[in-house]
Amino acid sequence: MSLKDNQGTIARDTFVSGIGLHTGNRCKAVFKPAEPNTGVTFVRTDLPGSPAVAALYTNVLGVIRGTTVGNNDTMRVHTIEHMLSAVYALGLDNLLIEMDANEPPIVDGSSQSFFDALKNAGLVEQAVPKKFLKITEPFEYRDKETVISVEPSDVLQLSVEIQFKHPLIQHQKTTLILNDVDYRREISPARTFCFDYEVEALKKQGLAKGGSLDNAVVVGLNRIHNKEKKLRFPDEFVRHKTLDLLGDLFLLGYRLQGHVTAVRPGHGHNVNFVRALAEKYIPGAPKLTELTPVSGGM
Repeated sequence: MSLKDNQGTIARDTFVSGIGLHTGNRCKAVFKPAEPNTGVTFVRTDLPGSPAVAALYTNVLGVIRGTTVGNNDTMRVHTIEHMLSAVYALGLDNLLIEMDANEPPIVDGSSQSFFDALKNAGLVEQAVPKKFLKITEPFEYRDKETVISVEPSDVLQLSVEIQFKHPLIQHQKTTLILNDVDYRREISPARTFCFDYEVEALKKQGLAKGGSLDNAVVVGLNRIHNKEKKLRFPDEFVRHKTLDLLGDLFLLGYRLQGHVTAVRPGHGHNVNFVRALAEKYIPGAPKLTELTPVSGGM
């Protein structure tokens, strides 16, 4: 079943558990059905009063190696993009996500576990139309070497391009016309990645505490360090960037009808693009200060 025109939720509770990539905290993320027009809401059941935050661009607090939402100092939820990418691809709009820690499980570094858990919980069509944002004219966000643009299209299409000065990555490009079948097969298995020379610096910044060769592709000078010693796709890196971009686009609060082309995307750029898009197309959208993008993988 594919939810195309009407909003959707899941039929029953499901969960994914494991360790958080950056915090290293163990977490059980429980997905629950939600009413129409309520969107996706994160609930921190480990905190007094179980504070909640909506998965919206206005609630983004950080973009360092992942997208973080929260209510200022009250609560935060880190690295939400893989989870939201699967939610977007399945056509789901309304969910409660109860978490007993501040970062969802990284699992194997992809979005596959989230996609499968949600699909197996059953997709329920709700008798309310989806909220679409149909692009009627070209729009572009640009910051140095990064360009993210969108032009009119009847469906959501993502064309993503990356360029790294590294022999195992170099220039990669991929295109996805969004549907759950192609996403599950071509995008969801693609894992997060970083370079081996970054690992120590990330840990000194308090990041990647839960990172391991089980949940990330670690790229060396001339080889892959993860246990399989190989990639799931020759262009797994750009496929993961596509996965990330889709998750960040969910924060718009509307489903895009347009062809998005992203050259050198990253979480900061993705969220800045969403903010600029909202300011242009959504009446009453707040004008927010641009976030400072961070280069690298993940």
